[in-house]
Amino acid sequence: MYHEWLIYLSSLILQSAYNSNFKLSTWLLFLKNRLEIASELITNDGTIWIHVGEDGMHYLKVLADSVFGQNNFVGTLPRKTREGKNDVPFNFSQDFDFILIYSKADRKDSVIQRKIYRSYIETDDFPNRPWRRGDIKQQKNYKERPNSYFDMVNPKTGKVYEVDKNAVWRVTKDTFQNWYNNGYIGFPDDYDFMNGEVPFRRSFKDEDDIKDKEKGPAVFSDYLLKDFTKQLMGKGRTAKNDIIEDGEFNYAKPESLMQQIIEVGTFEKDIVLDFFMGSATTQAVAMKMNRRFIGIEQMDYINTVSVPRLQKVMEGEQGGISKDVNWQGGGSFVYVELMEKSKGYLESVLEAKDTDSLKQIYQLMLDNVDLDFRADSEQVQEMLIDAISLADKKRLLVKVIDKNQLYYNYSEIDDANVRDLISDTDYAFNQSFYKEEEYHGQEDQ
Repeated sequence: MYHEWLIYLSSLILQSAYNSNFKLSTWLLFLKNRLEIASELITNDGTIWIHVGEDGMHYLKVLADSVFGQNNFVGTLPRKTREGKNDVPFNFSQDFDFILIYSKADRKDSVIQRKIYRSYIETDDFPNRPWRRGDIKQQKNYKERPNSYFDMVNPKTGKVYEVDKNAVWRVTKDTFQNWYNNGYIGFPDDYDFMNGEVPFRRSFKDEDDIKDKEKGPAVFSDYLLKDFTKQLMGKGRTAKNDIIEDGEFNYAKPESLMQQIIEVGTFEKDIVLDFFMGSATTQAVAMKMNRRFIGIEQMDYINTVSVPRLQKVMEGEQGGISKDVNWQGGGSFVYVELMEKSKGYLESVLEAKDTDSLKQIYQLMLDNVDLDFRADSEQVQEMLIDAISLADKKRLLVKVIDKNQLYYNYSEIDDANVRDLISDTDYAFNQSFYKEEEYHGQEDQ
């Protein structure tokens, strides 16, 4: 099985340093753009995990359904974030945020799976075939499954096991003998070491191994993994043991939580994409777990927090999950930035101290910046002279800048006026980075 992509979207509305001031409509559009890109990038058996707060969860669920399709919704995981507070609206402490999971896979596919450790029994009646006990009852009553409503008799001992009318057998009267002949039904009175008064379903290790290889063991939402449950429901939910040296990330998710998500959602060498890199927790964990990764960040702290953290991971830092996975360092990553076009002028406008500075910036913009085609340059000039506030003048210039031209596109790299701005080294890197290579599937991995 080959997943290729796990996409992690951290979108904690009102809790994230970079979107806490967004209006709801702006925030939803902000997420919609990324969800649509994720939908194009994700492979058919990949998964996307969206971490969101209570105040945005229901809006985002509807939005994500519209992008991925309602049938591609896998499930919701609650994550406990605190132990409760008294001074809260309506006297009700909302102590959870949520993780929404989507996939484009068929609903029968096992896109999420877990490692499982089973104990097997070896007995003389099944030589060289270790087996384990399982529940032979199902949560159906005698009216729903009348063919499974019968007393079961042990063919060896003649002991009668009465059926529970509210939880009948998984096997029917007609299929009992076939199941028994193939060893799939056992009785506690067959073995001296066994206690109990209920027949059991026997599963053989050799058949488990085949099923696990083909599909993987099932993941249960309430007990996804014991460790995962601890992460979601209260223990180990902070990042205090991780290597984060910046106060901007007081609510960073712990490496151990990301470890559990990556473990059940990917295989080694799969690609993990995080649209909101932040303190680089997702990337750090992916590197330690031998996954490839892509991280995207629009804030300046990528140079002071995110990249330095990954450099420490490469050097073998021992925070987070390092000891659990025996991390000794190594790995590599490529860090690239978009080449600014109009964005520099946008920042100059926002930093301007007076109207004269704005006028000078606007004259430069006329010669060097792509402006919104609807903007009337003479009218803009007049408004810069008018007695409106400096803040309004800034808003005016920000509005006339074409937001689709904040950065140079790769398609412009050979334009004469662009090529002169790029060093030969950067030019060669871009050519290599964007080179299209034929994909041959799993056999090349």
